[in-house]
Amino acid sequence: MPENRVARPHLSSVWWLMALVAAALLSACALNPTFDESRILAGVAESELEQTAAIEAKGKKIEAAERYLQLASRAQPPARAQLQLKALHAYVSGGRTDEARGLIDTLSAGPLMPIQRQLMLLEQADLAMLTSHPSESIALLERMRSSALPRDLAARRLRTLASAQRLADQPVQAAESLAELDRILESKDKRLENQIFLVSTLTMLTQPQLQNLSSRGSPVKGWAEIALAFKTHGSSPERIESGYRAWRGKHAGHPALPGLGEAYAETLSGGYAEGDRVSVMLPRSGRFAAAARAVRKGIEAARRADTGGHAPKLDFEDSSNVSGAQAMHARAVRSGADYVIGPLQKPAVNTLLGTRHLSIPTLALNQATRSNRRAENLFQFALSPENEASEAATASFTAGAKRALILYPAGAWGNRMASAFRRQWRNLGGTLAGQATYDPSKTNHDAILTRLLTDSDPDVLFLVATAESARHLYPRIQQTASKPLRVISTSHVYSGAFDPSRDKPLIGLYFVDIPWMLDTEANGPLSRRTLMGASANAADPLARLYAMGIDAYRLAPRLTDLSKNPAAYYPGQTGGLSLDKLGRIKRQLALGQFTPEGPRFADTSGGQ
Repeated sequence: MPENRVARPHLSSVWWLMALVAAALLSACALNPTFDESRILAGVAESELEQTAAIEAKGKKIEAAERYLQLASRAQPPARAQLQLKALHAYVSGGRTDEARGLIDTLSAGPLMPIQRQLMLLEQADLAMLTSHPSESIALLERMRSSALPRDLAARRLRTLASAQRLADQPVQAAESLAELDRILESKDKRLENQIFLVSTLTMLTQPQLQNLSSRGSPVKGWAEIALAFKTHGSSPERIESGYRAWRGKHAGHPALPGLGEAYAETLSGGYAEGDRVSVMLPRSGRFAAAARAVRKGIEAARRADTGGHAPKLDFEDSSNVSGAQAMHARAVRSGADYVIGPLQKPAVNTLLGTRHLSIPTLALNQATRSNRRAENLFQFALSPENEASEAATASFTAGAKRALILYPAGAWGNRMASAFRRQWRNLGGTLAGQATYDPSKTNHDAILTRLLTDSDPDVLFLVATAESARHLYPRIQQTASKPLRVISTSHVYSGAFDPSRDKPLIGLYFVDIPWMLDTEANGPLSRRTLMGASANAADPLARLYAMGIDAYRLAPRLTDLSKNPAAYYPGQTGGLSLDKLGRIKRQLALGQFTPEGPRFADTSGGQ
């Protein structure tokens, strides 16, 4: 044994030098087809690697990470670092952020091949995304030597970069990353999928923004023209496809594939296969019953509008008893369901999360309490108020603001909203110049506003308020501030109804909301105007749940595919939708502004 311990470092050092030479040769050839780690792991038992990879493929990420670390403890460089990187990937995929950070520290202190340093940057970028730090993820990815990466790692980098740029409210930059990705992908199927994500990213821009991109020398000029055409043609597959063929006939040299129009139109349908069944778990009694009815109306409307594909059979189940969620899910599987939508109640989602593995894709309509856990095939979709606060921070920072104030009502709701904005603002690198609470039962807040606004020199103020409170506060904020101040809020300031006389004090106020509420021009079968009819312009606290039902119907058959690609993106009614590594739907909201004619998409064509 002592002799072996003396000899092995010598042998491993020879291999280490050979590996460094190989890595140097590798980096000299840009965009090699793939990164082959088999040579680095040549000294590791193949059977153990295969067993661990199989465990990881089954969704048992933490068990796989621990097994990789056991293998690493017996390996020599550079195999040791490669196994630690595989464990790091499993930890990040499993949501174990603390373990991932500890492993990054270990890797940083040891010897790494150049390609391993690039891999670690990729994992660090994924970890930053998992912890809602898209700007940090972008910075890490920009440190990578992208021109020297093998093709598969270059593609992975660009997918993650596009995802981070979208979450950082940089849709044009995200589209540019996806356009770059299109140039290195070789499979036509992969290119078509990527082109759908590219155009879908751009369709979240307003028409003036797309017109601006189309009229100047942008790297995505042609893609912006396609996105503008798709938005103009609404949800009609025939008009989308014929309009795209006409555009492509005039731009034969553009890389957009011939089938893009048809493929994009298909994203606006349900996406189900013939004979599919969907079990929908919604409560019929209790305090969530009214919300459930709104979601159900959205689901049923989406199915009626699903004329371009195979509409599935919907089985609605009463999930009022949250303790029976697991048994109800098992019954749905036994009855032949291909997908489950629901449950709606948080305790029921917690129950399903505890199972660790579900046999069919399941879209829960809430988010579990334990946010750092994952169950295989469980996806979580919530219209979270805290998400709106974070989006308000991102929109403000993207607009150029660096110093923010927060004004929020005393109480649990105000505290949660302020905390979400504060956390995201600091993640982005912004400075919190001050904050204050107010009593929503009072109408005179002059003393509070004077203290908050004096000598703070803010660029933006985040206002947590209902419509009623905002009518009092917003005008007084502008009167008290030493100069016109950008004020941004959440959808809570817009009930769905606009009265030009009553809501005049709100004119100029920015707020984040779902596109479905702000798109006053849409008149398709799933538009707010069509779906809600005469009540479209009436105050309705549950209106946004109609849109949630539409998106839930359309997301369910796409969840597995969306989870495989970090660049995946779906242009939903509730926002731009993507998945993180824990199966949580991330929503990008639209920026609205009160105008004399009512709430409209904010004009950000000249910078927000």
